[in-house]
Amino acid sequence: MGSHVRILRTQSGKAMPLRRPEIERALAGMGGKLAFLHGSEGEHIVMPALGDERERIVCEADELWARNPDERLLEAMIELARLLGARVRNDDFETLRSVDECYLHPDDRAAREAALASSGPGRAALRRARVIACLKLLLLALVAATALYRNFQGPG
Repeated sequence: MGSHVRILRTQSGKAMPLRRPEIERALAGMGGKLAFLHGSEGEHIVMPALGDERERIVCEADELWARNPDERLLEAMIELARLLGARVRNDDFETLRSVDECYLHPDDRAAREAALASSGPGRAALRRARVIACLKLLLLALVAATALYRNFQGPG
């Protein structure tokens, strides 16, 4: 599994859509660093200077996101977000000021706490119990297989 980062804009905790015309204006202000690309998998924003479409920002339903962006794409996303009056947030609900600096935005506190609660110690304990049960079954199967093997070897 990889990391996702998204460009989003919120106001008082409510998501505000990023519309195509404003994205186009912001891209125009970036001097060609990023550009729209229409492909078979939908619409993306790419870095033409790289000559590689693997590093891309996916455009879906007024949302912009990227999977495992490299440092150059992440820097471009942060610049684009600033031009849109938006921000870049990672899977841990951290907003990126730069590639090396992040903070917890006030609009994300509740969502982060809910995510932590749903993956907290209760789930970890359940997962640990399942692993232990599987290991016990595996050990029991190994003991049974050894006993059967010895039984079928016969005398001598």
